Amino acid sequence: MSKTTTIDYNTTLKYSGYGALLSFVVMILLLVSGNSPWSSASWMGCWIPGVTAYFVLKIYHQNNSVVSYGNSLRRSMMVIFFQALFYTLAAIIFSLVVNTGAVDLYQTEMMANAAQLQTMMGEEMFTQLAKELENLSFSTLAFWDFIYKLIGGFIVSLILASIFRKNNPIFENE
Repeated sequence: MSKTTTIDYNTTLKYSGYGALLSFVVMILLLVSGNSPWSSASWMGCWIPGVTAYFVLKIYHQNNSVVSYGNSLRRSMMVIFFQALFYTLAAIIFSLVVNTGAVDLYQTEMMANAAQLQTMMGEEMFTQLAKELENLSFSTLAFWDFIYKLIGGFIVSLILASIFRKNNPIFENE
């Protein structure tokens, strides 16, 4: 592995850690404000993966004369994957140490939303939803949050990769 590649991976991991830390702070702020990290207020932190991937791609773009779409996509997905992984691990460890009540907050909000839609859903579907909400755990919600971060991150990565693609110069003398 060359020195440039090592620096690129160090930058990727460093910014992934920054993004995970910032996401964790947003999670704490949501909990302190009485909201669940998976509730309707969770959109407040959705910008973090895109911003961290942007900064990594900007650094990568400045250090390389040719950047393919595939390289940009791969680098961006690496940032988002590690950021989601670090955040999920930190959130699970935090929930094991401190009883945050985040699952209870989420269950309460979802039951309130389901109660409003009960007439449209029907009694059987409402009962099934209530049973599924009772069986939720922090780990399950964190896992699905991880998956959703990867899906959203993939969409953001597609956009960022097209922005940061840098082709070979047409004329070498320019």
